[in-house]
Amino acid sequence: MSATERPGPGASASEIEADIERTREHLADTIDELGDRLAPSHVAAQAKDGVVARGPQLAVLAVTAAAIVVAWRRL
Repeated sequence: MSATERPGPGASASEIEADIERTREHLADTIDELGDRLAPSHVAAQAKDGVVARGPQLAVLAVTAAAIVVAWRRL
């Protein structure tokens, strides 16, 4: 039986137990991966990368906002 096949109605207890163990291992791997992806350090690194990638756009936005504030104060 391959890893993707499920035991059928006539499966032995050992085949069912092996399937349960494979499912547990797969679930544990999935939970570990989710934990890694949601770790604060990983989330912070992704946020930093996004800011760095948008640096030029953010600089233009900051200059525009500053110009608006200066113009507003002169009114």
